Amino acid sequence: MARAADATAKLAPSAAVTALAGVGPTSAQRLAAAGIATLLDLVTFFPRRCRALRELVAPDESAAGELVRLTGSVHATRNAWLPGRRSLTTVVFACDDGSTFETQFFNQPWLKKNYPIGQRRRVEGVLVAKGRRFVVQQARVLPLQAEPSGEVQLRYPEIEGIGGARLQQWLALALATLDWAQLALPPLPAALHEFAQEPAPLLLAMHRPPDLATHERARRYFAVREAVALFSAVERARRARSVRPARAFAVDEPLAARILARIPLQLTDDQATALRGIWGRLSGPAAMGALLQGAVGSGKTAVAIGAALAVLARGGLVAFLAPTELLAEQHHHNVARWLAGTEVAVVLHTASSKGRPPAGPTLVFGTHALLTGDVALPGLGLVVVDEQHRFGVAQRMQLVQKGDNPHVLVMTATPIPRTLALVLFGDLDVLTLRQRPPGRRAVRAFHLPTEKWARTLRSIRRAIARGGRVFVVCPAVGEEGEKGGVLRVHESLQQHFRCGLVHGRLAAAERQRALALFRDGITDVLVGTTVLEGGVDGPAATLVVVVAADRFGIATLHQLRGRVGRGTRRGLALLCGPRTERVAAVCRTTDGFELAEADLALRGSGELLGTAQSGFGELRALDPVDDLPLLLQVRAAVQDAAAERRP
Repeated sequence: MARAADATAKLAPSAAVTALAGVGPTSAQRLAAAGIATLLDLVTFFPRRCRALRELVAPDESAAGELVRLTGSVHATRNAWLPGRRSLTTVVFACDDGSTFETQFFNQPWLKKNYPIGQRRRVEGVLVAKGRRFVVQQARVLPLQAEPSGEVQLRYPEIEGIGGARLQQWLALALATLDWAQLALPPLPAALHEFAQEPAPLLLAMHRPPDLATHERARRYFAVREAVALFSAVERARRARSVRPARAFAVDEPLAARILARIPLQLTDDQATALRGIWGRLSGPAAMGALLQGAVGSGKTAVAIGAALAVLARGGLVAFLAPTELLAEQHHHNVARWLAGTEVAVVLHTASSKGRPPAGPTLVFGTHALLTGDVALPGLGLVVVDEQHRFGVAQRMQLVQKGDNPHVLVMTATPIPRTLALVLFGDLDVLTLRQRPPGRRAVRAFHLPTEKWARTLRSIRRAIARGGRVFVVCPAVGEEGEKGGVLRVHESLQQHFRCGLVHGRLAAAERQRALALFRDGITDVLVGTTVLEGGVDGPAATLVVVVAADRFGIATLHQLRGRVGRGTRRGLALLCGPRTERVAAVCRTTDGFELAEADLALRGSGELLGTAQSGFGELRALDPVDDLPLLLQVRAAVQDAAAERRP
């Protein structure tokens, strides 16, 4: 561990965060999980939101709906227990003039002891008038001696295990001790000369802005830098693929007919168009890079297998990367049946089942285990990445590097708004499936509050009586007896129905047995976590029940409802729990592209473009939606600079 520095020592931007007083090994690990290892990482960990703040001496109805700062003494605290073992902690503060306001915290009953009567605190948040009461929502409660944040309020992304006050303390120390003379950032392309400024004052403005305008100028500067890094990586990927020769896998009409005969499905016009487009790209001369996007049930897997068969027919090897063992097992099971009787070897390679690719045409289904260095993939001609949002660009490239410039097809069931496609997949050609396969109808979703669980049970009973089967999805495995956990829900439902259980902690053999029993109709209800999200096959399933749906994102809820109604009967989704904006959006529409835009509006691009999804790290200043003109300007500048460097 590096020696902690005193408050006056100057530290290099490359110094480890442990050089700061108070940052020990455990805190350093937690910071590292958020992408913070050095002082430069810390001072570029920007707030996700900056809002104007109004200072008040007492709550005032004229400030309702505004962001305010109030100072008061703790007047009273109380805990209330809500249905579903949830709690509400209320802290009442008294201002100097005797008026009061409240703050409320859900599911944190221990907070009551943190607010002794009489203690003075500074509270920032949105002031809401509720009758004669005032409540400060989204409250940030600070010690009185905490440094005021000025006329704006900054909110930083949460770091697990690191409180906001400690983060602010380390940020202040880092800003005070950083050796600004050693701060050197990469040069910008010449076309972006207007943004060539001294970074030090702009870094300070990101964390200590005197007003909103100053903060926004600084944010745009760092947004440009992030966009340059993004598009530079995209250009490198595109350039690497275009300059290196790739093995061509031509598809003539006789081969096309043989491939289509092996796919036991009637392709939609969208599927046929996408597959023909992929076959054209596989013929070379450059390696294909394509993104296939389409909602759950639009038939992406059939298109991917059609692409794989073109490569396998010419003796190549295909690697199919899935996000979970369950999905890899599912694909392996189905496609092995499709290709029975051919010369193609269909292999499964996961952490639980490690099959070695034999000689000859081979299709390998696998998970992250395929990315390990000891997995050799000789003759790799095509990489298929399923559910791209679960993998980063770096992981995609890790698999690609196991071959000699193989073709790449990535797929996502989460439709991506145009601006995000520009950022995430700027090096790929985008193909879209909008049509549903014949007979596949949209699955409506309905909200049911927690207290109407009896109605949910009736719906399950009715679905089974009509010959259907039911998925029940929970947000966590949980422990025995934990409300909302898979184990407890399974135990409860077993009293009424023939139930199976599947989750990530089970051995592969147990998962497969549970799936087989469900598929064969031995069990009627399959209870699981979101491992059920990714492609569990159940044509007879007509109902999916999502427990605590408020704890899932829009994309996951949309994915889950796509698990049912895949046979001849219409499907239905019941979203149980509080009615959040996300739940309401999924109930409102079945259009995945409309939901993608709603998801972006609700969550913001920072969360949607997390490290796991983008592979470039968290975007800390750039907003791909609001900054679209900036993005286009930077992309043009980076492309021009790349063109000038080419021989």
